[in-house]
Amino acid sequence: MLKRTRFSHLNEAWAHVLVDRLVRWHQVRDICIAPGSRSAPLALAAARYGRDQPELQLHSHFDERGLAYFALGLIKATGRPVAVFTTSGTAVANLHPAMIEAFEDHRPLIAVTADRPDELHGCGANQTTNQHGLFGAHCRGELQLPAPDPAWSAGRLGQALDSVLALLHGADAGPVHINAPFREPLYGTPESRDFGPWLSDLDNALPASPAPGEPAPQPDLDAPLLLVAGQLEPEEAEAVLALARRSRVPILADIGSQLRLTQDPMVLESPDLLLASRLGRDALAPVRQIVQFGGRLTGKRLGTWLAGFAGTRWLVSRHSTYLDPARKAIAIQADIPEFCRRITLPEHDFSVLHSISQNITLLAQNIISEELSEPATARIITEAIPPDMALFAGNSLSIRLLDLLAVPRHGNRCVTNRGASGIDGVLATACGFEQWHSAGLTLLLGDLSLLHDLNSLALAARATVPLVIVVLNNDGGGIFHLLPAREHDECFEPLFQLPHGFDFRQAAGQFGIRYTHPESPGDLRRSYANACTHNGCTLIELRFPSGQGSNRLRELARRLAEDRSC
Repeated sequence: MLKRTRFSHLNEAWAHVLVDRLVRWHQVRDICIAPGSRSAPLALAAARYGRDQPELQLHSHFDERGLAYFALGLIKATGRPVAVFTTSGTAVANLHPAMIEAFEDHRPLIAVTADRPDELHGCGANQTTNQHGLFGAHCRGELQLPAPDPAWSAGRLGQALDSVLALLHGADAGPVHINAPFREPLYGTPESRDFGPWLSDLDNALPASPAPGEPAPQPDLDAPLLLVAGQLEPEEAEAVLALARRSRVPILADIGSQLRLTQDPMVLESPDLLLASRLGRDALAPVRQIVQFGGRLTGKRLGTWLAGFAGTRWLVSRHSTYLDPARKAIAIQADIPEFCRRITLPEHDFSVLHSISQNITLLAQNIISEELSEPATARIITEAIPPDMALFAGNSLSIRLLDLLAVPRHGNRCVTNRGASGIDGVLATACGFEQWHSAGLTLLLGDLSLLHDLNSLALAARATVPLVIVVLNNDGGGIFHLLPAREHDECFEPLFQLPHGFDFRQAAGQFGIRYTHPESPGDLRRSYANACTHNGCTLIELRFPSGQGSNRLRELARRLAEDRSC
């Protein structure tokens, strides 16, 4: 039963029940609130609830799109559901990009959107649009509430909320949408009355507990066998590494696997560089079976090699979503830590593969000289990042550079937005993650990605722990220099690269953020070391000629293909 029973209006009592349901029964500890009038009952209910429940944290931002990505970052840091409250109209549509990312990545994001009541739809009422089904196939469930109605008891409201909020949990968790219309008065009334009778059946409707799943089937394994790690949660990565150590079986680890930055004999550095080498491919040729944990691989060569793999490949994921674009893997839905504890792998001597991998790493270090470049930046950052600081890999070129060239050291947490892999909202997501990661965070992203999310520098400016934004400014879409678009000379710049000529010095100044512009590897190391000890945000801008980074990567691939020592 709610401790509070007196409210000024049914709107206030209704919104309070909604907030209470989120916090008490669905583990919400963060609510993100965008300004708006129609959503005033929700915002005020959250503020009043937070005064009595200090475990509830409220966050606000003027940009709904950035706020939703910020909420996504909070989810990635805590593993708990996070709610976003918005007003009606186009404010709701601004949540859609983050809802797509949350859907593809199985993140429990809750969109609670205020709305006009039915009688104000279809008549030209201001800031009114049809919000039913707005997120379409990109949410796990939707609840269309009526405007607060005394015929709906608090218990019925609680049951309706539980029916959709249950979809936040379990193997196929994902975002949900609660559309909540309100009539005026939106800000309450001066007087209060007892809503005890209306609330009396609230705690009769307890959320149902999910039924335990059946044990996952065990594949029939034979040597030589290899492990592949895609996008994993930290506890999943620990289990996969323990399995590899126990069985002496190496892992080809993606940058999002939480293993790529771990210095361990069982984790082979940069699968894509290994596959760029003829000797590397030859050393992998005897492999007959692969057990892959998690999907959404970054490296193109690794994906191509797996697509053409002639042996048997199992893909283990906690979700039911099929995660093999080649449609060749045998899918196993299982709890990965439990699966790893139960399985036994056959051993095989992979010493030659380890030796080749080490030689490739040395060759890459020699090719990426001390001249400051995009590839060199990826190595410098991962060499120097403090042990407990998280690394956020921005999409497009940034994550590919890290996947190829990151230096394994401390096993730092690596955060990504690889559900839909968009370049929008990356900064906002990083700011949300940083809120719950006291050791700080480094974000490596491109110039177009930062331009997409400039509003979120307002979120970055609030950082109280080290938040280091390293932007690779190559004057447009650097990734297109590595794609066939580069061959279309007359269309390349205006339609693909989109050179802009901007830098970010004044943007940093606008939001009161520390700014540096290193021009040499030594300058970058010093600027980065200082930023990692500064409690607050630092923007480090690195400017490169367009196409320089892609030329370095092509040269690296050519040398690896020709070199006989690796």
